[in-house]
Amino acid sequence: MAHSNAVANQHYRMKTLDAIVATSNLLSSLTRSSSDDSGDEGTQAVKRRRVKEEVGSPAPDFNAFLQAFPVGITGQPPNKTQREKAGFPGDRVFYDKWRALQYSLREQHLLSKFSRRTPTAAMVAKVIDAEGWTANHPRPEDIMAKWRPLSRAQAESDPGIIKGVTRQKWSGLAVKAFGEQKGVVATKAFGKGSILCDFHGKVITGAEGREMAETQDQLGNLFFFKHGPDEICIDAETFPCECHPSLETIGRWITHSKKKCNVQPCHCIVKLQGGDRHVLLFQATTDIKKDDKICFDHGIKKRTFRGEKEELEWLDI
Repeated sequence: MAHSNAVANQHYRMKTLDAIVATSNLLSSLTRSSSDDSGDEGTQAVKRRRVKEEVGSPAPDFNAFLQAFPVGITGQPPNKTQREKAGFPGDRVFYDKWRALQYSLREQHLLSKFSRRTPTAAMVAKVIDAEGWTANHPRPEDIMAKWRPLSRAQAESDPGIIKGVTRQKWSGLAVKAFGEQKGVVATKAFGKGSILCDFHGKVITGAEGREMAETQDQLGNLFFFKHGPDEICIDAETFPCECHPSLETIGRWITHSKKKCNVQPCHCIVKLQGGDRHVLLFQATTDIKKDDKICFDHGIKKRTFRGEKEELEWLDI
């Protein structure tokens, strides 16, 4: 009997111990679960707080960045320290946008330097070197590939064209004697579409031009054209001109040739300082080499002014 009681007590203690261990394990599991749940709530709370902060304080936009760091053809983009000090992100997003804008500005600046004539690689490289740019600029080959002749609208307000018309100093051309007649030759190469110079003179009415033409043997220094319903003439015959009394304007020496013409007149209303003015620009119709003679097709025959019953071949350009 005593032996049975001892065995029973031992079994009881073992069961009790197993129960304690099981209970301990259960409590430990519950504690871990509670701790994990608390961690998730904490993480979610942090996320919610970050969202509220982002909504309450929107990130600065690129316009604000440009106000803080203006972009131009000169200067360097702000570094990371400068960006963060000014309250902007330290990543490269705004940095790269800034550099892209500067690149575009530099491209337009280079193209504007060669609005009148096609550039060579050496010409573009010279400008880049003069500007002191060592990075973030187009290659000379890129500018050569992107060059396009000026449209009429562009020519009317182009600084280079306005300067040429105002000062009557057109580079790349020279007056040369061809026997008893003078003409104009190229001292530099001009690509197709280049603007060489203007046909410069006093702007008069078509009727006034007709009257002058009837008393002359040649029409080379009178150019007739239409502008809407108006018949207009540019008188390069009267020399010197009123606006440049001390200069021999080079465009008046460009001679007529129907078969060998390499330029054509392009009518523009150039925005000069003294007001808009009718101007005829000579534009290359083909590539012109150095020492080539410059010629254009006048398009008007002398007999038209001699009383014959022929209509004047007005040039609507």
